[in-house]
Amino acid sequence: MIEKISVLAADIDGTLALKGGNLMPETRKAFQRLHKEGVLIGVASGRPLDKRIINRAQEWELGFDFDYVIGMNGGELYDKNEGEIEKYYQLKKEDVHDIVSFLAPLPLNVIVYNQGYDDISALHMDAFLIDSQQRNNSVVTIGDVDYVSRFDTGKIEVHVKPEDLPEVMAVVNAHPSENYVCVKTFEGPNHITIEFIDPHINKGLALRQFSEKYNIPLSEFIAFGDMENDIDLLKTAGWGVCMINGADSVKAIAQDVTEYGVTEDGVGRYLFKNWFNR
Repeated sequence: MIEKISVLAADIDGTLALKGGNLMPETRKAFQRLHKEGVLIGVASGRPLDKRIINRAQEWELGFDFDYVIGMNGGELYDKNEGEIEKYYQLKKEDVHDIVSFLAPLPLNVIVYNQGYDDISALHMDAFLIDSQQRNNSVVTIGDVDYVSRFDTGKIEVHVKPEDLPEVMAVVNAHPSENYVCVKTFEGPNHITIEFIDPHINKGLALRQFSEKYNIPLSEFIAFGDMENDIDLLKTAGWGVCMINGADSVKAIAQDVTEYGVTEDGVGRYLFKNWFNR
């Protein structure tokens, strides 16, 4: 464990809460205690940044606002002090068109966030988007390849059934490019999410930007995550912790693994045992 924590960064889905879920009580207490001690608290998500994510601290009844929020897997950074969102390395619409074109014939759905959850384009309406509309009040429009590909974007989100993933990945691997990479960001019993992003983008990029802006050494950052898109976040922070429910590839690079999973208040229990009670 590091000697000093100045900044905490945590993934949301699968780390702090189930998708759309609330913060666990011990994690809430730990965050509130760290905040009182002057630690800057932020979340790092694959989701696009808008008020729905930025205001999540209020929904979780933390009693304070996040000091910063990382979105789009590191392609967006919100700084509370500036009140603005910085964007890095967006996918060009020409590359979006190429990707969506080879994906469209496959058994999957493609989702592109044009303006947070207020303007989402997709090839099909499915259960995930219906749930997103209910949870996030998302504004979704359906169209063909040209329609979905009309803007630059921070990421292309693809939802696949587990049994269809080998077929999808075979096609993805047959279309390599220097302009994008593909990472797995969610794995559940009924669907898997993979995302296409610019090769420069990762959550560690945004964490470094925040570190440099406020001259806080990365050695004083602690980070929590669970999936492949959290690897650079954990590697960049001075102390990177993977959830026990996380992917094996993330556990392999983490400096520690929680004893308890996301549904068992894993982050909070880890902080109390390994930091407050050290």
